[in-house]
Amino acid sequence: MKDCGLWIKGQILVPCFFILLSAMPAACTDWTDHYDAGTSVMASQQATLWENIEKNPGLSQFASLVKQTGYDRVLSASQTYTVWAPLNDTFDYKALSAEGTDRLLVEFVQNHIARNNYPASGTVDKKIFMLNEKMMSFGGRESYSIQGIDVEQPNVASSNGVIHALNGKIPFLQNIYESLNNKIFAIDSVSDYFHSYDTERLNEELSVPGPTLNGEITYLDSIFYKYNELFARYRSYINREDSNYTMIVPTNEAWKKAKAVISGMYNYVPQFEFMENTSSGSDKKVTTVKLKDAAKLKDSIVNIMLMRDLFYNNNLYDNKRLGNLQNGQTLQCDSLCSTTYSKIYTDDAARLLEGASRVDKSNGAVWITDSLRMRTWTSWNPEIVQQAETNSMLANAFNVAGDPRRVYVMPGSQNPAVAGRISGNRYLEAQPSASNTNPEVDFYLSSVRSAEYSVYVVFVPANITNADRETLPHRMIITMGYADEKGKSQEQRMRNPADGTNYFSNEPTRIDTLYLGDFTFPVAYIGTGNSSQVYSPYLRIRSSVTNALSAQYDRTLRIDCIILRPKALDTYLKENPGYRYDGGNN
Repeated sequence: MKDCGLWIKGQILVPCFFILLSAMPAACTDWTDHYDAGTSVMASQQATLWENIEKNPGLSQFASLVKQTGYDRVLSASQTYTVWAPLNDTFDYKALSAEGTDRLLVEFVQNHIARNNYPASGTVDKKIFMLNEKMMSFGGRESYSIQGIDVEQPNVASSNGVIHALNGKIPFLQNIYESLNNKIFAIDSVSDYFHSYDTERLNEELSVPGPTLNGEITYLDSIFYKYNELFARYRSYINREDSNYTMIVPTNEAWKKAKAVISGMYNYVPQFEFMENTSSGSDKKVTTVKLKDAAKLKDSIVNIMLMRDLFYNNNLYDNKRLGNLQNGQTLQCDSLCSTTYSKIYTDDAARLLEGASRVDKSNGAVWITDSLRMRTWTSWNPEIVQQAETNSMLANAFNVAGDPRRVYVMPGSQNPAVAGRISGNRYLEAQPSASNTNPEVDFYLSSVRSAEYSVYVVFVPANITNADRETLPHRMIITMGYADEKGKSQEQRMRNPADGTNYFSNEPTRIDTLYLGDFTFPVAYIGTGNSSQVYSPYLRIRSSVTNALSAQYDRTLRIDCIILRPKALDTYLKENPGYRYDGGNN
């Protein structure tokens, strides 16, 4: 159900689902269906809920708070409600009366009222959604309670519902979204960031239209609802009571430390040169890209990335183990999957909650931590896998017979003698335009951060589907194109780490992942483009076979993908060969 509050020109009204129901008949009109003969003829039945509350001296404090929020009007209407009203001096009236109206409404008044009629009669065992959508347990036999609070005076029948007087107020349990405040824990940073996206939106369906002025509809009664775009961005609706989430919540210190680490991966310059045409000839086309506000872009993306994998749906995958995990326990699972679809495996998943403290919420739990114990490559600087056959990321092709072919290797058609596998069963093939020419293919590299990467290219052998095809290695020159720290376009020829030369050759009998060396990009590209244009550095792969060497090398390039692996991850993999990670989660 949509979580929203409604206002009419500054006045607080009932949540929108009440208005939707206001045209419906009352749910319970025959009181004798719900009460025994003694209670069904009570004089209070002739009065509304509000009238019965207001004239009960033992409920004067509750009545004052209800009126403060404007809910006296709601309880005077014809809809049917059940009110669990705490008696005087069984709660901190002075503190509540000092609360702001919005908070008082949600955390106290709506926390004690439910739609429909719930008498305390016979055996009761019910789960009830209150007006603030919190679910409460109401039960008993002969004596009754709700959420552990005893009912002192049950079944005060009214014309539009029933009142149960309580020996105390019902505890308000915040949901995760409501708990993002700085009153209990030192989490101002994450709270301020999240709530900076709070907005109010006009509900045109529920608002009462007025006259049209200057071509625009005006509204006599403007109905708004609360909204936060981060719910959708992170696919985590932590405001919904019918959900079950885990959120890792960094303290201010943890936020500060994480931002310091992430910031170095997102260096932007006010303007940089982008190579639109990457030809090695004289017809290069360079465009200058100007960023509106490089500093603001950096801060925005750093915050987005910091928050990226803090949310987990407890109802999905192995995340279900989070529901019962308690303080001091070690998480044991195959993997966790964040709401942004990052997959974090066994040991890394357990690290996330080390030293953190669980705090239960009405729709899950938060884990307060003084350090975000994430591997940089699982969230903030992931491995980038660029498929060679992706049309949009092929910058250019030269000396190629026609367009490069996208070859699909049908499952089961791969030559069993060829070791390895092709990602997605597709690769790109660039054949020379003539027997003595050398094809060149240039690839844009998407989502690049200002970071050091170990660069790999995966090559496919000629006999991938035909065992009779001759297999020869390639002889290639490989160049990286990028913008330097001043935004100027540069090219750097990669040097073979195996022999220090400018030439690379692959192993032609297998699907070969060829290491090109390490490369550091001075500036970040991710986030600089738009829906129609992606700005990226590029990698040029050019066959370099002379006529004298034509019998020794294959000029046709067959490329599966390009891998930019964060250097820290590459080093970790070499030290921990059995390590599992979410590869290619750009």
